[in-house]
Amino acid sequence: MVFSRECEELAAQAEALRLLSLLFDGPSPSLLPVVESLEGLYRGDREAVELLEGMAESLERDDLVALQVDHARLFIGPFQMIAPPYASLYLEAGDRVDGEVTRRIARRYAEGGLSLLPDEKRPADYVGYLFEFLSYLAFEVVRNGDKGRFSEMDQFAEEYVLGWVPRLFGLMQEGADTRYFKSFGKLGLEHLPIGL
Repeated sequence: MVFSRECEELAAQAEALRLLSLLFDGPSPSLLPVVESLEGLYRGDREAVELLEGMAESLERDDLVALQVDHARLFIGPFQMIAPPYASLYLEAGDRVDGEVTRRIARRYAEGGLSLLPDEKRPADYVGYLFEFLSYLAFEVVRNGDKGRFSEMDQFAEEYVLGWVPRLFGLMQEGADTRYFKSFGKLGLEHLPIGL
């Protein structure tokens, strides 16, 4: 079982995934409220709160250019991504994005009633979108009481998220130059809000 069957805990998992998805965007002080909201959700997990406090302090005090350079090194390139944030690069042979895994994920979004905007540059298998989709499905269960979605959520998480996301966070933690991304990597590796 990946997701909690308790409504309040499921809502917290969904919100944590939604907020974590935002942290994959380029670092800026505008992410401070996101980090602070995550601190509230993780308040019972001392180590997670300490990691989030370090991330907040980094956003407030560290050189923003250094954080942005680290973000680019980890997730964008230009020559090599240290921690590629795309499922297909971990789940599909050929070392390329926009293959069969990406298409299957896009179909699952469509089946769930969602689609990417036509001008979106990131493919459907981007980790932020995967977290957002799981969050959306979980909130649908909370809002509508549609317990039939549990198997859909668990299956999607097991098939397209849990098999590779720990490796992504591990690569982030190992490859980051900044405290912000080292802490984010450790947070995701050891405190992901869904079952591993």
